[in-house]
Amino acid sequence: MAGKSVIALVKYLHKRWENWCGDHEMELMIRRHLTDNGFFGGTAQLRNVRLVAVKRPGWLQVFRFDATVRVRPAEGACVGVEPAAEYREVFGLVKDDIRHQGNSVRFFEEEQERRELFTLWSEGLICLRGAHGLSVR
Repeated sequence: MAGKSVIALVKYLHKRWENWCGDHEMELMIRRHLTDNGFFGGTAQLRNVRLVAVKRPGWLQVFRFDATVRVRPAEGACVGVEPAAEYREVFGLVKDDIRHQGNSVRFFEEEQERRELFTLWSEGLICLRGAHGLSVR
């Protein structure tokens, strides 16, 4: 019985580690962007936040993320009636340029659109390959 609880604990910790952003400011920036674009960003479930491209010496970085977000109902929609919660899956990118204090967050409802933007943003950068990368080159 104790073995099952240890395995469950390890699985739980692995899942938490996989979905940990590691950068509080970037997480807040993503959540703010989602909120500004019609979602409840504060309750979004962020997943797979990963560095996927970098330009030496590391000042310019591109991160990917996936999120499950709840859609914020339109203003004035059915006063007094609570609409059913609507959730969407979004696929995003964060471009972080430390030298110029420039950050850009973009998200898409289609993963292919994220790949297209990644192709533009990652031009001339060192890109992660494999399961967590977005490179198609």
